[in-house]
Amino acid sequence: MKKTISLLFKLFVSAAILFILFKLVPYKELIEVYKKSQKLYIYLSFFVFILTFVISVFRWQFLLHALGVKVSTGNAFSSTFSGLFFNLIFPSFVAGDIFRGFSVSTHHGEAKKVASSVLMDRFSGSIALVLVAFFSYMFGRKIFREKEVALTLGLLCLVIGIASCVIFSKRLFSFLLKIFGKNHSLKNKLVEFHDHLYFFRKNPSVFLKSMYFSLPIQLLTPLMFYVGSKAFGLHVSMLYFFILVPIIMMIALIPITIAGAGTREAASIYFFALIGVDKTIGLGLSLLNLAFTIFVGLLGGLFYVTVYHRRLQSRL
Repeated sequence: MKKTISLLFKLFVSAAILFILFKLVPYKELIEVYKKSQKLYIYLSFFVFILTFVISVFRWQFLLHALGVKVSTGNAFSSTFSGLFFNLIFPSFVAGDIFRGFSVSTHHGEAKKVASSVLMDRFSGSIALVLVAFFSYMFGRKIFREKEVALTLGLLCLVIGIASCVIFSKRLFSFLLKIFGKNHSLKNKLVEFHDHLYFFRKNPSVFLKSMYFSLPIQLLTPLMFYVGSKAFGLHVSMLYFFILVPIIMMIALIPITIAGAGTREAASIYFFALIGVDKTIGLGLSLLNLAFTIFVGLLGGLFYVTVYHRRLQSRL
């Protein structure tokens, strides 16, 4: 019942935000922007989007192997690809992570190791995202003086810093466990799960190598938006995209909407407006990314129904 209420709430939030945004940006203007767009740049932008997905599959496979879970590239791809569909119907990007963790552990066991690999996969990507935004901002701070960006970036750095301390510090983690009172069963499960995460603290080279995958992904994401902007005839320095897009994507990860729909669009309009981008273009860029996400997610759903679901059923 609680899950249903949560899902309905997030659907409502997504719909409400998008409704307000389309009041600010008339849909006729948006359609006109897409009609006049240079389609070649949209295709190139989609290619970059697919490239980030492919690299993310290899990143997760690397983390699984580091934990001793030997998963084939085909299996890692199938579970991740199918999981994209579940991101479309459940809050934020959590559902896809849960699905790929479940599907791999169904065949290989080691559920806690798989779960820790999924969390570290997402965490290393978040760190890389903030690093790209931080260093881009430091490099371009003389031409980008808006306080809103600095404050938002500072907040994101703080959140990532706290999360890092919780994951990589047993002392802090033990302190936080006290809030669970006398629930020893839950404590033991959390301690065991944290031990698998702590593996990356004891083996920093593994975590650093995961960043070799994460950094290209987070560098390609702003590039995807930049190429998309060319489709709409926008002439803005690429540096702005490397500062703003990571912030926008981090906001989209907040689990209050479906697949980040609504929060990403609102953030795009707001932050791109700071550099003089018309709100129609700002919304158009974000919806282009959403369209890519929905399209690939639907393909993932088709793949799951026709192929991967049968594989999983045969393993149960």
